[in-house]
Amino acid sequence: MDENRLTFTDLGRMGFTMHQLKDGFRFGTDTVLLSWFTASMIRKSKKACCLETGANCGAATLLLAARREDVCIDALEIDTDACEVLKDNIGRNGLGERVKAYEGDVRSLPDEIRQKQYDIVFMNPPFFKEGTGPSSNVTGRCETKGTLEDFISAGASRLIPSLGIMCVVMTARRTDEVMSLMMRYGIKPMNMIAVHPDIAKNAEMVLIAGKKTTSDTQLEIMPPLVLNDKERMTSIYDKEHTDCFIL
Repeated sequence: MDENRLTFTDLGRMGFTMHQLKDGFRFGTDTVLLSWFTASMIRKSKKACCLETGANCGAATLLLAARREDVCIDALEIDTDACEVLKDNIGRNGLGERVKAYEGDVRSLPDEIRQKQYDIVFMNPPFFKEGTGPSSNVTGRCETKGTLEDFISAGASRLIPSLGIMCVVMTARRTDEVMSLMMRYGIKPMNMIAVHPDIAKNAEMVLIAGKKTTSDTQLEIMPPLVLNDKERMTSIYDKEHTDCFIL
């Protein structure tokens, strides 16, 4: 990979660093919150096996690996260049024994992933339908290589029945769609957090977790996250991970 195509980022956890493609999807608050939310859905005593679909260059996977040193993660990415950078990022952070990268499509999962079941599947799917949204030209932000339904159906197919948990970050405007698709593919929504830029403004994103189960579940709407709440956001970004939403 030509280094002129890359930028370097310090992830601020466990000394982990990563490269990103200058002309590709750039991780932001949604990615950081997804890794925190996913880590909070893993019992502290659980050595979970996780799958990220649409991993791009690996920010969410790396951040989850930093938050939970006892988990293993498979990371799936469709774009050849991004997957190459992802593999390099895994190696540069010494994660080869517990993190693996696969180049592939959520619409046709690689055999290695099809043969496994996971405790956790987490994802930051494209926020916008094809040709819409402010980032419609950025790979990973628009549904050019898989729709929201493709991501949720693929993830649901790999979760352990009665136990597996799916974690999704999505634009708030598609909250109903996420929940409807989860239920269509056997995932019962159980936790939701709305993410607001300011306490007086509407939510911009949601974090939703659901369990693959046929049992009755109740949706718990958790306290909102407010991005200009510096104390709360600092605890998520910088402090040791202590949250656990699973009793």
